[in-house]
Amino acid sequence: MIAGEILALVLAVGIVVFVLAPLFRHDAAEAERIGAAVSEIRDLASKREMLLSALRDLEDDHASGKIDEADHREMHDRLSNEAVAIMKQLDALDQAERSATPVGMPPAAKR
Repeated sequence: MIAGEILALVLAVGIVVFVLAPLFRHDAAEAERIGAAVSEIRDLASKREMLLSALRDLEDDHASGKIDEADHREMHDRLSNEAVAIMKQLDALDQAERSATPVGMPPAAKR
C-alpha cells in the first residue's frame, strides 16, 4: 500500500513538473510576446475584413436604393475611418515585427 502511495506521489510530481516546465524556460517570455503579437494581428485582420465587408454591403445597399445618400455618406465615412485606423495599427505591428526580427530569420507570424 505504501508503494502505491509513493508511486502516485512520484507520478503527481512528474505531471506537475511536466505541466509547469514551459513556464520556466529561458525563452518563455519571448514565446509569450510572440503569441500575443500573433493574436493581436489576427484580431485586427479579422476586424479589417469585417469592416471591408460592411463597406461592400453598404455600397450594394446604396446602389439598390435601400440607403439614402446622407445615411450612406455618414456610414461610409465612419466605416472607412475605422478601417484606416485598423490598417495603420496592422502596419505599425508589421514594422515593429520587422525591426525585431534578426536578419536572415523569417517573421514569427504569418498573415
